[in-house]
Amino acid sequence: MGKTFLVRHKPSGVLYVMKRVDYLDENDKKNADFEVEQMRNLTSKYTVRLLWTFTDEIDMFIITEYCAHGDLRQVISELQKLPEEERINRVQELFAQIILALDFMHSKGVLHRDIKPENIFIMEDGSDFGLVKELTEKYYATVAGTKFYMAPEVWLMKKMYFSSDIFAVGICIFELITGQHPFAATSEQEMINKIKNGDSSKLPEYVPIEMRNLLLKMLNSV
Repeated sequence: MGKTFLVRHKPSGVLYVMKRVDYLDENDKKNADFEVEQMRNLTSKYTVRLLWTFTDEIDMFIITEYCAHGDLRQVISELQKLPEEERINRVQELFAQIILALDFMHSKGVLHRDIKPENIFIMEDGSDFGLVKELTEKYYATVAGTKFYMAPEVWLMKKMYFSSDIFAVGICIFELITGQHPFAATSEQEMINKIKNGDSSKLPEYVPIEMRNLLLKMLNSV
């Protein structure tokens, strides 16, 4: 398990994110070392930069840059205040950045497994994705992630594919446009059933037809 802190470098006043993870036994060390290795392997303009790591007797400390612009959940709320055309233009920019980041991850054989607005951080020129696992096959057998962003195949087959990430991105983009989850319902179980059945809400007519068609495919990407 790990805990994350916002820290300040006293001499410069610069803010950083510090994650403290267990580094006591061999299993802890293996997991922590793997996480750092993955962060280095996934270094790109679309990912938060790993700056330093250090250890003491029981913990590893991972220092990364701080994304002062917040996460996508904040952006969803802010976009709803914009006129429709301006909102769509901004969503298209974010859409492109997120897809480029995801394509980079997938090209490295990595499945994110937990895409949601709270795990996409806004940077100057792109987006950051959180903790990942490397795939050795087309699917990863262990189910992870937040339930309302899990694709139908996760619920039906208990497996996650690269398409599961695409499904989750589709939900995030839908939320950016409308401020609402595409499978919103009055109960948790009803929401899960709607996800399983592909029963998503329709996008507003002001959304360009190309974007509507693309999002429809993403939300049906089993």
